[in-house]
Amino acid sequence: MVYLPRLRWRATHSLAKLREVGFRNVVLEEGVDGFTGDPRDVGERHGWFFDPGLGPGEIGNSVSMLRLWRRVVEERLSYLLVFEDDVLPHPDIAQLGPEYWAQTPQDADFVLMGNQMELSDIAALPDPRRRVVTLPSWCLHAYVITQDGARRGLELVARELASDRWLSSIDVELRRWMVGADVRHACWNGTMLRQAFPSSNEMRGKSELPLDVTWSKRATGPFFQNFSLGSSIWPEREPPVQPRRWRRTRSRMRRRRHRPRAVFISPVLPSLSGSGLAIRAGVALEALAGAFDVQFVFAPVYGQVAVPPWVAERTGTTLVLPEATADPFLRMVPHISTPSERSRALIGYPRPFQARFCTPAAAAEIVAFTGADIDLVYVFRLYLARLAEPWSVDGGKSRTRFVLDLDEDEASAARQIAALHRRAGDERSAEVADADAAKFERMAQRWAARADLLLASSAHEVASLEVLAPGVKAHVLPNAAPPAGVEGSAPPIDVLFVGNCSYLPNIEAARWFCQDVLPLVRARLGRGVRVAVVGSHVDERVASLTADPDVVVVSNPPSVTPWYRSTTIAVVPLLAGGGTRLKILEAFAHRRPVVSTRLGAEGLPVADGVHLLLADTPGDIADACARLISEPSLRASLVHSAVGVAIDHSRPSVVTRLARLVEP
Repeated sequence: MVYLPRLRWRATHSLAKLREVGFRNVVLEEGVDGFTGDPRDVGERHGWFFDPGLGPGEIGNSVSMLRLWRRVVEERLSYLLVFEDDVLPHPDIAQLGPEYWAQTPQDADFVLMGNQMELSDIAALPDPRRRVVTLPSWCLHAYVITQDGARRGLELVARELASDRWLSSIDVELRRWMVGADVRHACWNGTMLRQAFPSSNEMRGKSELPLDVTWSKRATGPFFQNFSLGSSIWPEREPPVQPRRWRRTRSRMRRRRHRPRAVFISPVLPSLSGSGLAIRAGVALEALAGAFDVQFVFAPVYGQVAVPPWVAERTGTTLVLPEATADPFLRMVPHISTPSERSRALIGYPRPFQARFCTPAAAAEIVAFTGADIDLVYVFRLYLARLAEPWSVDGGKSRTRFVLDLDEDEASAARQIAALHRRAGDERSAEVADADAAKFERMAQRWAARADLLLASSAHEVASLEVLAPGVKAHVLPNAAPPAGVEGSAPPIDVLFVGNCSYLPNIEAARWFCQDVLPLVRARLGRGVRVAVVGSHVDERVASLTADPDVVVVSNPPSVTPWYRSTTIAVVPLLAGGGTRLKILEAFAHRRPVVSTRLGAEGLPVADGVHLLLADTPGDIADACARLISEPSLRASLVHSAVGVAIDHSRPSVVTRLARLVEP
């Protein structure tokens, strides 16, 4: 039975009436009181957003019911019989119950034993006296919800929110689902039963009411709403309003827990190796798992993949957001056949495409998975920041700490990518990237101030953020150097470029080096120069570079370590991008000298001629490469200094630094 502590007397009276007809094991469940707190805030913390026109009592009741539905799913209950604290059972239900149950469909999601059907609909039935019917109904003062019903109900709530609809009261939503045949339901028909109590219509205008009066319009089932419990007959029984008990209960729960709880939300699966994003996410997970019970939420921005054992071992549970929770408009955009229309749609939409999982449906899915009692929420990347909204407070205080790991300056990176598109003559894609840059700036201005702890990968990124959002304080959390992979064999090469070969900055870097720089290196050395481009998800523009017989392209190798071992130097000829380049740290960790553009080394504590060689034009890069290839002593000197940078950026060092920042 759902009850409110300040109205405990209502539950006491209703429990007595239920015992009279044979109910013995009814457990009291505290509901959300719309008159002693803010039920809208409680709902939004769960990811449930209600129509602004709803009253606090309606929202409180709806949140109470939805929380019960979630419990049915989480605790894997076969079914749950739910009463509200003003329920009034018909005295004959003890005898008639078996007959009602016999006619109730076994596959029903919801069984409304107390209900508000239309009398005209009942009269139009072939057999109006049938005990169980399937007419649409309102009211949830007495009902059964099954495991399938709870799952289906929560899915439908998420669907409504995904379509940018406010939720109405939950009984109105349920009736709409009945009308649309979205749920399987059954209603117990009590209109043929003898009248056991006076009705509210009969009591209209009377100065005194009996203890038990049925609410006329909500009396089509054998369980009624007791009109008297909401009337002025009871004012002297109402105790003074007490503080919300859920706060004390939640405090007791925190004291009982051995470890605090954290939610980690990421667009990539954490890893010990692989892409820079995956490695940084892996550092975050490792740091969090040292002090928190971590629940991991994977928003598959870059595609669905299986959760690896390494992640499962460090998390209590994992949620992979279904594609159905993504923004329906952005899900549709890739299917627009006309490129100009597709670009126009992306430019006009207020959020970048990477933020497509930042929807009420996704937030509702996350809160249903994690619960609201969370000590820390850690969001990786700016474009997912909105998923922290159920726990973040704008301008106020929240018990849940919000950590936002920006990693890089998304706006700056988007503008650099726009420049790459223009360089390639693709103005349409450049306009989309420019529009994304403006969107990222607005997101940073909004969310940077709401985070309790703001992280970026370098002092350069922090400085950019502080210009964009004056007054915010961000901490530098450097990227960790990837560990060496498995050993193996690779043919001897002169120059190595490593990267995700589906990422535009890497595609353009590989093409620029092989087409514009490599011929100049050959000319400087007077011989052929063997180049390997090694990476994942090789784009056809990269694959085509093998038209040069000196270039080999290696897709998805088990490990890059054999290629570092076989090369003389590594190059990072980036013309665009953000964050810090793990390519450089990876080369340092493998003791290989590096030639990089200044942009490629941005954010790292390195100096030209000390740790690596920096150059930005094809001629200057060719000179640097030729010099390093031909001068072993210079290579040894650079490697000696570079190894110290790699040690400072070792994984244990960065994990320890983050663990200190997020410690409870």
